[in-house]
Amino acid sequence: KSRGVRVISVNPVQTGYSAVADDWVSITPGTDGLLIQSLIYELLRTNRVDLDYLLRYTNAPWLVIDAPGTETHGLFARDANGDPQILCQKTSQLLSYKTKAAVPNLVDATTDIVGTRLVSVFSLMVDSWLDPAYAPEATQGRTGVSADRVRRLAAELAQVAFEQEIELPIEWTDWKGETHQSMKGRPVSMHAMRGISAHSNGFQTCRALHVLQLLLGSVDVPGGFRFKPPYPKSVEMHPKPSGHAESIK
Repeated sequence: KSRGVRVISVNPVQTGYSAVADDWVSITPGTDGLLIQSLIYELLRTNRVDLDYLLRYTNAPWLVIDAPGTETHGLFARDANGDPQILCQKTSQLLSYKTKAAVPNLVDATTDIVGTRLVSVFSLMVDSWLDPAYAPEATQGRTGVSADRVRRLAAELAQVAFEQEIELPIEWTDWKGETHQSMKGRPVSMHAMRGISAHSNGFQTCRALHVLQLLLGSVDVPGGFRFKPPYPKSVEMHPKPSGHAESIK
């Protein structure tokens, strides 16, 4: 904050961090998740998401089996090696997500060799969060945050993430082995406090918060929310239990 970073606090009462924040958003207790999902709705509606980040570092392009009534409905489509599959934009073929030359298709549905319909994770996200139930006008009565303010918050997040992008002139190699001449950062970072975890829906609220961060491309990048290097991580790279890393293979 002393270096000019703008701090926005979402809290039912204006105490603690909220008292010194640049902007305080008063919210009905327990509705933080709904507010976050309304922000996601706005970012998707206005197409203000980091598609390149989603393609490279998340499972957004992975294909999901769309076969209602079957045992595999909702599971990832996998190849003979067990690798989740993506639809390649260049060849329109089903490939392992690990394929270096592949450019994943985020939105188009396809079918496998037996005719089963496959859809991307991103498509399912769009279908879910562009539901009118998450529109700012629909959520304001429950969250206590006006539709106009939700739209302003979403626009501000996108403006900072994409128009105030950080670029470090450092060569690095990502999890696919592809070398980049610089690293892009999104100067938007978020932190969930005790109030969220105090509610029964706290886990889902935090999950929605992380989805919001991923849509902005602000996880494990300069200026964003970081855990441990290397950044950004492979979608299969997860932290090991503290104190037991040496014993886990």
